[in-house]
Amino acid sequence: MDDQSDIIELPTIPADAPEWVRTLPSSGRYVDRTKLYDITGHILFDSLLNSNGIRHFFFFMENEQQAQRAHKAYSGCLPDLESSNHDGSSTNQDLFEVRAAFHLGEGICGHKGIVHGGLTATMLDEVSGAAAFSCAGPAFTANLNINYRKPLVTPAWVLVRAHVDRHQGRKVFIKATVENGEGTIYAEADGLFIKPKLSVQEHVQKHQEK
Repeated sequence: MDDQSDIIELPTIPADAPEWVRTLPSSGRYVDRTKLYDITGHILFDSLLNSNGIRHFFFFMENEQQAQRAHKAYSGCLPDLESSNHDGSSTNQDLFEVRAAFHLGEGICGHKGIVHGGLTATMLDEVSGAAAFSCAGPAFTANLNINYRKPLVTPAWVLVRAHVDRHQGRKVFIKATVENGEGTIYAEADGLFIKPKLSVQEHVQKHQEK
C-alpha cells in the first residue's frame, strides 16, 4: 500500500475505445482500486466485470494531489472530517471529482438493448461512493436520488462523473452524472453519504456476534 505507483499504473485502454476514453489519462490520475483494498466479494469485480456485463472500467482522480488523498482515505490515514473545520463545513480543497469510464456489454439490459436502470444506479452509487470515500474515508449511501434523462443503448462506453458538492460533519453530499463523454447526459443524481461512527470492520464484526 505504501508504493505510490499503485495509484497511477494504468492498464491498457482498448485501442477501439472512443477518443474521450483514450484521452482521460492526460487530464487526470488513474487510481487502481484493486491495489488499495480487499475487493473480494465486490459487486463490480466479482459479479459484473465480464465480457457480457461491464467489460472494462477505469477510475481517475482530477490530479495527483487528489489521488494521494484517495490513497490516504483507503489506507485510513485521513484526519477526522469533523475536525477539519470548526463548523464541520467543507472547504474548497475538499471539493473534487472522480471520473470513471465504463465499457458496457449486452448482458446488463432491462428492455432489450437498453441498459437496466438498476445498473445505471449501481454505477452512480459506486462512483459517488468513491468520491465520498476519498473525501471522508469509508462512507455508506444514505440517499441516492436519480433522474433518468435518456435510454442508454448497449454496447456502449459511458463516463460517470461524481464530485463532492459539500460536506457537513459526517455527511458528504455528492452530485453525479452518467454521460457519453461528449456532452449527452443519460442520468443525473444527488447523493448523501454518511461516514459511520463504527468502522466497516466493526460493523461486520458486530453483526457476526449477534
